[in-house]
Amino acid sequence: MRIFLIGSGLLASVLFLLVIYQPGYPATNTQVRGTVVSAESGTPIQGALVRIDDLELTTHTNSHGDFLWQGLQIQDEWLSTSIVVEAPSFGIWKIENVLIISGDTLILNVRVEQAPVTITLAPAPSQRPNTSLVQGGGGPATPVMGNQWNEPLPSTIRVRVTGNPYCNTSLSYTVETVDFKEYVKHVLPNEWIASWPGESLRAGAMAAKMYAWSIVAAGGRWSDADVYDSTCDQVYNPAVEYASTNNAVDFTWNWRLMRGDFLTRTYYRAFYSQCLDAGLGGNCMGQYDSRDMALNASSWDEILLHFYGGTALSEVWVPPGGHSLRFNGIYNDEENRVFIPIDDPSNTNPGPPVDIGGEDFTLEWWMKADPGENSASARACGENQDWLYGNMIFDRDRFGETRKYGVSLLDESIAFGVTGETGGDLTLCGSTSVADGAWHHIAVQRRLSDGWVWLFVDGQLEAAVDGPDGDISYPDDYVPPQTCGPAGNESCITSDPYLVLGAEKHRAGVEYPSFRGWLDEIRFSNSLRYTTDFEIPNSRFTTDANTVALYHLNEGIGNLIGDSSQFPGGPSNGTRIYGGVINGPEWSDDTVWYIPSPDATSTSTPTTTNTPTPTQTSSPTQSPTPTNSPTQVPSDTPSPTMTPTQNGTATPTASGTPTPDNPLPTSTPTNQTGDVNEDGD
Repeated sequence: MRIFLIGSGLLASVLFLLVIYQPGYPATNTQVRGTVVSAESGTPIQGALVRIDDLELTTHTNSHGDFLWQGLQIQDEWLSTSIVVEAPSFGIWKIENVLIISGDTLILNVRVEQAPVTITLAPAPSQRPNTSLVQGGGGPATPVMGNQWNEPLPSTIRVRVTGNPYCNTSLSYTVETVDFKEYVKHVLPNEWIASWPGESLRAGAMAAKMYAWSIVAAGGRWSDADVYDSTCDQVYNPAVEYASTNNAVDFTWNWRLMRGDFLTRTYYRAFYSQCLDAGLGGNCMGQYDSRDMALNASSWDEILLHFYGGTALSEVWVPPGGHSLRFNGIYNDEENRVFIPIDDPSNTNPGPPVDIGGEDFTLEWWMKADPGENSASARACGENQDWLYGNMIFDRDRFGETRKYGVSLLDESIAFGVTGETGGDLTLCGSTSVADGAWHHIAVQRRLSDGWVWLFVDGQLEAAVDGPDGDISYPDDYVPPQTCGPAGNESCITSDPYLVLGAEKHRAGVEYPSFRGWLDEIRFSNSLRYTTDFEIPNSRFTTDANTVALYHLNEGIGNLIGDSSQFPGGPSNGTRIYGGVINGPEWSDDTVWYIPSPDATSTSTPTTTNTPTPTQTSSPTQSPTPTNSPTQVPSDTPSPTMTPTQNGTATPTASGTPTPDNPLPTSTPTNQTGDVNEDGD
């Protein structure tokens, strides 16, 4: 019988904090899925019995070795349980103390052998053994000669596999060559807590990746391998992963963290105070601290740059298609939008060039939205302000005043709204649904002399009409009122002198919904660019004498929304206001001109290269550092005010979702078994 002790010293020590710090997910999103294969041949095992005895759940694998439970109802934030797999002609496989996390997907990679296999995830002692070989041994990063800017992401990494999470170089091990990305995906859930905020997980994904990458680039830490699977380096467990941690790795995969010309050796400990105790200040992240920063609206890049002094983020591969911004459509008070100033707060200078409306103008951009994700229904078009009730894309409203415009989605079609200088309203509506999951080029125009407006979708004129007259730019000498949120919200902001992207600017209430989708390549011009139908652009916008503001949205990280127009009086830079219940707007590489990254890594079965007998291995002069939870919680760490209730039970409410060629087995009601049909599908 093979017994593995795999787990993070962090894991149990924070379980009691999850109820306090992390809101629950919708229970219907909770899933457990996995694949059962032969460890020797890699062949999928059909008809294997998979059970969770605590929940009285059973199912069988299909012909591809897959199983699935979905729609699990988890009463608390997490459920600690054991999962057992019984396959004919193989020993029983069991994983103990595994967490099913509400709203997340637990993914098991089951490799059955002739002998029984038990994998025990450490139920979480309050600390990891304080050995001299914990990640880094308190020393600085090992010096590396030469410039590492051209160092590619590794395709594989050599891992000394002991099956024990605690550093012990006298244990027997095998050396496995593992796909590098899969390695990071099977480190992160053992070093961070999968239910922590996504920005903390992303910072953790970068820390796990950069630690290993810097070691591979330096030739490895051990005579026959790059890293151990334990706290000698990072805890690696190929059996368990989560959708949340996988997403964090995927999202940050194309980024690297450099200090000068070198890859950053990213040490981390449970708390930053431990980093200081180890002499790693400025080179080490506190994991709990990263969680707390994320809960206070810090993004993953801000977290990294906070802990790793003198570093900078850059892309490994610069996407030819650039980046875009993905808005999440969630209404809240201040986050999930972009603010672009359109007035000089001192009222002594004209507004920045992006303050269009005092002459002819064209506003054009690329956008994408998926069906059903923007809820605003159709409204009357014509002499009204009904555009204000659409899913807001551009809002240059003035609170209770004239001289304003904006763009929204009504019934998934474009609505362009204008209020004239002396009054008069117009909502101009398009006829094409642009919420179809495809990229669309949109252009709206207005002529100052008579107020005539146009709306083009993908180069085709959809609507044009004589609109309200006069100057609709933001008045340079106007003193706006301070506007507040809905009743009961005492916080107020002066949102008026801004152009806002992705949301209604005044926080007027949920009846003014936000936009859900992608925006890219936004250009403001002080001329009418289109008079008839036209061919849509086949490349990014370029600046010219009539381009007053141009936002390529290619930054990829950070909160600066840069204007590249070079128009006199500019730039008209904006700011991404990031955060919210579901963080946004997020940077994305989904663009009109998207080209997939030439990712050298791919999922592969680990290759065992040797099986040495137990030997006592001397430690290197310099060694690295994983999480080292403290004996006592430091005084600056939030103390719990409550402990969770008894772990909840889970009840499946939905069956596995089949695919045409591989239907998954149906999840089983309590006290019943669910068998596959004769062919195992």
